[in-house]
Amino acid sequence: MPYCQTNFRTVPPERVEEVLSSLTKESFVVGQSAYQLNDGSYSVDAGENDIRAIYDQENAELKFFCRYQRDMNFYDKKLMAFATKHDIDTKPCTTSSEY
Repeated sequence: MPYCQTNFRTVPPERVEEVLSSLTKESFVVGQSAYQLNDGSYSVDAGENDIRAIYDQENAELKFFCRYQRDMNFYDKKLMAFATKHDIDTKPCTTSSEY
């Protein structure tokens, strides 16, 4: 799964689920809340499994990755719109590897 180009910066650990659940509710049809999976990543797209989030505790960042490379621009636009609406600091992803 390739990483999206958008990271949410300066998200404290106690706000991760709140931020991701808001993203889920606002950005995905029938989305109710984000939840953590066994591998530590978060399901954020109402069970579609096309985009997930992972929390980088060392840098206090939420990083997102897509199932398909072709969907990255679509999800980056959703992420940026959400971040802008909620005044979340973003930065471009510098990770070129896949999750």
